[in-house]
Amino acid sequence: MRLALDSYDDLKTAPPLYDHPDPATIQVLLYVTSIDAVNEASMDFTVGILLHLRWVDKRIYHDKAKLYFENNRVESLDFDSENIKKKKGSFHDIMTHNQMMRLYKEGTILYISRLSMTLSCPMDLMNYPFDKQTCYLLIMSFGYSDADLILEWMNTTEPFSDVLDGQPIVVDESIVLPQFEVKDVKANTCNKRYHQKYGNHSCLQAEFHMSRNIWFYMVQMYVPSILIVMLSWISFWLTVNSVPGRISLGLLTVLTMTTQSSSVNAALPRVSYTKAIDVWMSTCLVFVFAALLEFAIVNVLSRKDSIRGFSFRHIFSVSKDYEGGDTPATEMTLPLDGYPEEVQKKRRFAKKGIVYATYLDIVSRIFFPVCFGIFMLTYWLYYVYRD
Repeated sequence: MRLALDSYDDLKTAPPLYDHPDPATIQVLLYVTSIDAVNEASMDFTVGILLHLRWVDKRIYHDKAKLYFENNRVESLDFDSENIKKKKGSFHDIMTHNQMMRLYKEGTILYISRLSMTLSCPMDLMNYPFDKQTCYLLIMSFGYSDADLILEWMNTTEPFSDVLDGQPIVVDESIVLPQFEVKDVKANTCNKRYHQKYGNHSCLQAEFHMSRNIWFYMVQMYVPSILIVMLSWISFWLTVNSVPGRISLGLLTVLTMTTQSSSVNAALPRVSYTKAIDVWMSTCLVFVFAALLEFAIVNVLSRKDSIRGFSFRHIFSVSKDYEGGDTPATEMTLPLDGYPEEVQKKRRFAKKGIVYATYLDIVSRIFFPVCFGIFMLTYWLYYVYRD
């Protein structure tokens, strides 16, 4: 052990092939232990990983098949040439630092460390809450260009792959997210250039493809809004003269829909495009407002004494002939029921206003549910099956 460490302490600050024309190669493997949170408001996600780094350094020599470094020895080594693009991160050091290193006789080094990081995840919320998001974890060489250091994904079928078998990115099967489901994880290679003067930097990119679970939003948003819209339809079954009840019901549903829409958007970032949930909430608000507007029309119709423009004030007007005393006796004759014939005619027209108002309520009982059903069918087919 001492022989291996003494040979490495003097050379640990330079790449294994620093004086060699070919770049050194570091192989990377990720084991995802946790995905704690995916936050739409801040557009980031928190992930816990076991980072595996493997490379060959012929400068290390020892006569054992495998050596294990102590934690204090691992802490003394510098690994600042590999950088993970993140918002914040930390090493795990409960009881002891969660990192280890193995040295193989052939000069192969395997370094493992446990990390927790909050990574940026730009999201497209146009299909929210039917959206599918792709979040990235970027690992790159920070101190050396690709002329000196190359990063590549670990081939776990090669020797010294006794840590994990399978793909270079492994997600723990026990991970369960409250709102998302991890559908796929892909490993890609890339190159980044920060400045033309310093050349390209080798990098690796892990893609986490996630699909949002819709059932939470069904219970918290869609079902309540459907019930609120249906509640507004009760107004069509009340009598035309139930003014206080119909006004209270209409205002209650409009205010409830407005409050629900505000609460939904409070947890989301302020984006400049229309989301799927905005289309739903806005349409539901239009339906409950239309129900309130329908009552206003019905109320006006029921109070009109004539569809043709007659008014009650004409009934009590006195003719000029009657004022002069020359009105024939026949014009003052009352029918058997005690009302002038003109008054009876006006009363018949007044009844027609109530009839038309009632007809409008009857039509609305069918028209509103049918239109809302067509909207729901179109909405779900469009957003559920939209790529």
